[in-house]
Amino acid sequence: MYLRKFIRDSLGLAISQYLVRFLTTLRGLVAARMLGPGGYGAWNAIMLIMDYGTYAPAGTFSGLDQAVPARIVDGDAARLDRLKRAGLLNVLVTTGVFTAAGLLYFARSTGQIANAWGFGGVVVALACVTLHAVSYYHLTLLRSHGNLTAVSLWFLLQGTFGVGLGLALIPTLDIWGLLWGWFAGTLVATLSVIWQGRAVVPWIPILARDSLTLLSIGFPMFIYTLSNFIMRSLDRVIILRFLGTHSLGLYGLAVMAVGFLLTLPDAIAYVLYPQLVRRYREGGDAPAEIRDQVQRAMRALSVLLPALCALAYMGADDAVDWLLPSFKDGVPALRILCFSAAGLSLSNLGSIVLMTLGRQRLLVPVALGMTTLGVVLDLLAIRLGYGIRGVAWATFVTYAVNSAVLIALADRSMGGSRRARLLFLGRAFLPLLIAIPLAYGFERFFPTYGPPGPVRALRFLGSAVGWLLLYGVLVVPLARGIGLKRLAGELNWPWPGARRRGEAARG
Repeated sequence: MYLRKFIRDSLGLAISQYLVRFLTTLRGLVAARMLGPGGYGAWNAIMLIMDYGTYAPAGTFSGLDQAVPARIVDGDAARLDRLKRAGLLNVLVTTGVFTAAGLLYFARSTGQIANAWGFGGVVVALACVTLHAVSYYHLTLLRSHGNLTAVSLWFLLQGTFGVGLGLALIPTLDIWGLLWGWFAGTLVATLSVIWQGRAVVPWIPILARDSLTLLSIGFPMFIYTLSNFIMRSLDRVIILRFLGTHSLGLYGLAVMAVGFLLTLPDAIAYVLYPQLVRRYREGGDAPAEIRDQVQRAMRALSVLLPALCALAYMGADDAVDWLLPSFKDGVPALRILCFSAAGLSLSNLGSIVLMTLGRQRLLVPVALGMTTLGVVLDLLAIRLGYGIRGVAWATFVTYAVNSAVLIALADRSMGGSRRARLLFLGRAFLPLLIAIPLAYGFERFFPTYGPPGPVRALRFLGSAVGWLLLYGVLVVPLARGIGLKRLAGELNWPWPGARRRGEAARG
């Protein structure tokens, strides 16, 4: 029964999260077409407030994730209740400080967000931040108590209500329709999770030592996740600050494409992480026990994702002309950032390896260093007048360097000679170095002409097939020994048929 519940809950959570990702991508496409670059840029700008607001609890949720299950196992109901209430105090205080700071700042601001939304828009966005904090507090505790159904339901409600209502309100309320729709979806989802958690989630905070304990446990991971998010969002912040909402709207199309391309590596990391933890423990905490599976997963991604990125690169011009003709000026940045997804994808696997081996503290200086590198390169691109295209190149370089550093640290932590580590790092990035000039050459060889239609569709099909054939021939030597079928079986994907095939593959 436990295994069946685990499979059902894991599958439900995965489906709900990726359904929400699909819905938000759909919202982005429809909203971009209806609002144009300026309106879509204003929506991306207000989303930055809500995105940064999710980090307001300063590691409290990570602390609860680690401390609550242990207290449940101990069976001390009083200590468990005190811990939960201390966590609630942290959430209310830190989110309150973030909200108050935001209100004070934007009450006097004359920047891009204030011009696009006014003070009222900021108030609604900060209300969403508060609802998110309350929801995540409930979701963290419910997950610790094994109620993943409520977690999946929250994502589904927020995604379906928030996206559907927002798009429906655009013709009447313009960009405000998206914001009110997202607020309504978040409110419905929050009320749902409050009801679901009424038996295990306390509502009265207390001041206790556990508040500091939770912060001390979760703060290292908070620093990493916040720094990593800053690295992945500072390009938008800098574009908004120096180039305005119109340029942010053009660039936001590329960000949306990157998020979609990262679906595959995110799914693999989601499934692989618990498998690595189990294999590491079963192997007597020996890093070498996970080396083979990690390296084959990285090599598989290094071969597959550049292919997806190249197809997106070659089809970008046709897709934008057909769906979003007013975003034509954003195509160069879109093409560059398509390949940044391949650069970023390997960093996810590198980070979960370090977490598996208990060396997550290494992630903090890496994230801080990459954030600094990104700021310097982005500002340099703006100062030299390269606009969003220059920022896209700066982001690509930052992501690639970040992946290289994390791969090197992960590989070193798993053992092996220096020569073997350098060889593996080279093999991980060689498919990307092959894919980029190859895609550029095919794009130049098959130039776009004429209006969107069957002729251009055939042109893309011809270039895509030709590219895949040539790329396949060039990377075949790099793909030998990966064992894609065996690797897929080892991942234990959370649905019964795949699990049975995985057990058969392992013999």
